[in-house]
Amino acid sequence: MTFTASRKMATAEVISVLIAGFTLIAYSALYDQTAGTIAGACLVISALTLWSLVRIKDWVTNTSQERRTLAEATRAADEVRNRYIAAHAALEIEHSRRNRDMAAERASIEARLTTERTKMRREFEEERATLAADAFRTGVEMERAGMLKPDAPQLGNLIQFPKDLPHQQRETAREHGGVAP
Repeated sequence: MTFTASRKMATAEVISVLIAGFTLIAYSALYDQTAGTIAGACLVISALTLWSLVRIKDWVTNTSQERRTLAEATRAADEVRNRYIAAHAALEIEHSRRNRDMAAERASIEARLTTERTKMRREFEEERATLAADAFRTGVEMERAGMLKPDAPQLGNLIQFPKDLPHQQRETAREHGGVAP
């Protein structure tokens, strides 16, 4: 609790009025004056009331504990804010790193797809050319053999299956509870 100028002044006034009141009471009691004693008592009561008001004002306006609490709360809030800012910065850095990694991965995948497409296109064209050459050669061979003429006999072996098989057996179902022959 600090002593300000107004508090020092009020305390000095309280002490002087209190001394004056006790002096008046003592002087009036010595000379048997009732009015002086009552006036001294009023001065003492006034001084004590003023002293009480000074103490109540100090008690009401004393904010040292609240200031300490506020300082601690402010310090804690600053720490939380700094942690939040650091976490947010780390999150942004991680996000930008992942974006860079994803961009690099996309570029890598795109390059790989381009090379694979080119390779598949080349293989397709080679296979197509091979098939076209084989088909053309087969056509030429068939033309030379005379197979493509409209009235040319068709050579081939056709296997005829008999209409009635001598011992056709019916298949029976082999299920649960079924009886087989």
